[in-house]
Amino acid sequence: MLSVRSQLGYPQSKVAAILGIADKSYKNYELEKRELPLSIAVKFCEEFDKNLMWLVYGSSVPDSEQSARLAGEAAQAVFEHADANDKSLTSAEIQKFTRYIFEQSLSKGTSPQSEAKLFFSAIG
Repeated sequence: MLSVRSQLGYPQSKVAAILGIADKSYKNYELEKRELPLSIAVKFCEEFDKNLMWLVYGSSVPDSEQSARLAGEAAQAVFEHADANDKSLTSAEIQKFTRYIFEQSLSKGTSPQSEAKLFFSAIG
């Protein structure tokens, strides 16, 4: 929850308001001082477009439709960043970069666009 909130730049109070819970309750869930009720976990995932498996277990097992969408977004992000930076990539590089960005997005629950931005800024 903290990583999602931080990525969005939201204070705890804003996320609590979105979820319809008290600020202190949200803080306790985020700090893992209290067990997160399933209803709040589901609402969090719906509101912030996150996978419930990722929130609960730290990993996600997307269905085929989610995987296809994520793979497409990863490929698009690679092409857009390569094009924006005038980089000519081989097909092997495209495959390798797309796979890496897909896996990072899946494991962290982040968007392929944000992962591609981090990746391409790291490789220059």
